[in-house]
Amino acid sequence: MKAFLRENPTIAFGLGLPLLLVVAFLLISGIPALLVEPPQYDVLYATEYYNYPNGVQISVVNQKVQVINQGNSIGNQRPRLWRYSPKTGAVKEIGIMLPLLPPGLTPPGQSPATPETAAKITPIDVPDLAGLTIDSSSVAPDGYEFSAGPNVYSGDVFTGLFYSSRYSKEAVLTKKGRSIRLPNAGNMYYSNYTHFIGWVVSP
Repeated sequence: MKAFLRENPTIAFGLGLPLLLVVAFLLISGIPALLVEPPQYDVLYATEYYNYPNGVQISVVNQKVQVINQGNSIGNQRPRLWRYSPKTGAVKEIGIMLPLLPPGLTPPGQSPATPETAAKITPIDVPDLAGLTIDSSSVAPDGYEFSAGPNVYSGDVFTGLFYSSRYSKEAVLTKKGRSIRLPNAGNMYYSNYTHFIGWVVSP
């Protein structure tokens, strides 16, 4: 076999080049994981979040997560809120207890709601978020970015080389070529309706 390859260098080159490319790609893809430190901050994000003018809205105000119901109906928008911990690798759903009767809906036997009542903004208490300090910047203090759905690729050369179509349905944290995929909790489909909330900076 060795003699055959020596006598046919073109064939040897053709067989060896793909193998060398595979080895080179594996080495390059492993470099960010070795040189870039792991994420340090938990991330909050919502799925099934359509951000309609009326309905449930999630935002960060003064470094606190604010969940409200605005308008006279909840409709079909029932977003789910998640917290990913890079230290444990787990995703936890944070329960949002939606009101039984949104503002503007009249319980049986009561007078119809006024326009002022229909436009009322109702805060929704989320106990699991109490006391958390949230940084809503697109980039975490440690340099990681959150991406989900079809826009995972952030322009980094290493991420571009090893980007594949399977990432289009996953959420990832990226930094300088290192990508960390978030678990697909509850068989959730990550898409344009996945909404980044912020980074948990304390406690």
